[in-house]
Amino acid sequence: MSHLTGRVRLTGTGAAAQRLGRLVDAAAACVERNIVPRDGRRVLRAGGGYPDPWTRDAAINTWQAAAWLCPDVAADTLRAVCEPDGRTIADDDQWWDQIIWLVGAHQLAMVTGDASWARFGYDVGVATLRRLDERYLGPEGLYRGPAVMADGITGYPPSLHDPGQPDASFALDHAAVRHVRCLSTNATYVWALGCLAELGAVAGIDPAPWSSRAEALAGRVRNAFWIDAEHRFGYLLADGVLDGHQEGLGLALAILSGTATPAQAEVTVAGAVRAPRGLPAVSPHFAGYDDDRPGRHGGALWPMIMGVWAQAVAATGDRQAFGTDLDLLLRLFDGPEPSFREVYHPVTGRPDGGWQTGRNWRSEPDQTWSAATLIGTVLYGLAGLRPAWDGLLCHPCVPPGLGDLELTVHWRGRPVTLSLSETAPSSATVDAAGTVHPSQPSDLNHGDRYFGSAQVQAEPKYLSPPVQDAEAEPKYLSPMVQPEVDHSAQPHVPGGGHA
Repeated sequence: MSHLTGRVRLTGTGAAAQRLGRLVDAAAACVERNIVPRDGRRVLRAGGGYPDPWTRDAAINTWQAAAWLCPDVAADTLRAVCEPDGRTIADDDQWWDQIIWLVGAHQLAMVTGDASWARFGYDVGVATLRRLDERYLGPEGLYRGPAVMADGITGYPPSLHDPGQPDASFALDHAAVRHVRCLSTNATYVWALGCLAELGAVAGIDPAPWSSRAEALAGRVRNAFWIDAEHRFGYLLADGVLDGHQEGLGLALAILSGTATPAQAEVTVAGAVRAPRGLPAVSPHFAGYDDDRPGRHGGALWPMIMGVWAQAVAATGDRQAFGTDLDLLLRLFDGPEPSFREVYHPVTGRPDGGWQTGRNWRSEPDQTWSAATLIGTVLYGLAGLRPAWDGLLCHPCVPPGLGDLELTVHWRGRPVTLSLSETAPSSATVDAAGTVHPSQPSDLNHGDRYFGSAQVQAEPKYLSPPVQDAEAEPKYLSPMVQPEVDHSAQPHVPGGGHA
């Protein structure tokens, strides 16, 4: 029995479209293999080599695919990475990007139209943000801590390594890393604050304070990380000094969160430096690593980063560059039997976990977010879907050579088919039968938020939020009381991760 209650299916007549459709099917099968039982629920584990969900994996997998393929599993996975009382995100030892949970929770609310889940996500987000603000928001208005998903020390310059701990792979074992400010982490906070605004609006709560906070933080991030003379973003601040390395996920999240201005987004895409087989986690190599021995969290290729980056490229409308990044991602997975590994070599494109603490690490099989992010690249990059509370937004970015395609997704319980073409205009409408047709663009916006695009018009019964029965028990029970947080308590859940 399949645990996928939704479907993402891509078809086309050309060889390139058929290849992409085959890999999307394989990715969905990989996601399904990673649905496992846990405490009476079914959750998405991080991958074939990792038995647990973990907060960032749960959020990214929900955002990229599970909200569409298996929304009930996605909801249980997001709950599984909350505290036992369900009121805050788990207070584990990888605190710096916990707030990414809100991106997954928001996407699930917008895809399903479940108002009670939206309220649950809002309540958990507000309570958790209070904890994070008190502990990690610096006096300059930026959040301190490592980069998103960079829990391994090879993601940081040697000046931040503790020479007394040469065998310590976990980033926080090196004290200096605790105090940096990173582009990706702060861009994630911008996005999460915007998610709180939209979730609050669904719950009847004034979104303006959250929107204002998001805009203010985005401005501080631009001021702190944009290198004006070089027209690009830097990576991290350490003791007030900006490191100029290129952080792949940081660039992507800066664009998708609306932290980057439209002009900054365009020059970021144009100036991004890729390795022969894709966009590295960090570039160029830090001292001690090179093309033969790429750092695990440095010069190595993580498909999740490459996929989110491709979506950011598509958001700028650069069809040629998006086609390049999409093809690089597909080449990692393609073969007689497609596989979705955790990490790849930047030159050969073969599975390779990268080097760290003097050894070559294993690239784990069936990595959920590798598969999920391919699906997300089709949904959010190729088709340009932007789920919003009052409708589905569509801004396709079909690269040259892909031909005509049809994408079918399950939107709020109903299959919707999107016709895509290289010559299609960039907005869309939905007819009474639930079929989406590209049409002439209208008031397309870029930069406000990732969801800023042309709105799909449709009969309300297809795309509007379902009516909530006031007498019925909510599908997702949401705590309405804001908890008092005991900040003296020690983290009780090991963070796990890909260190």
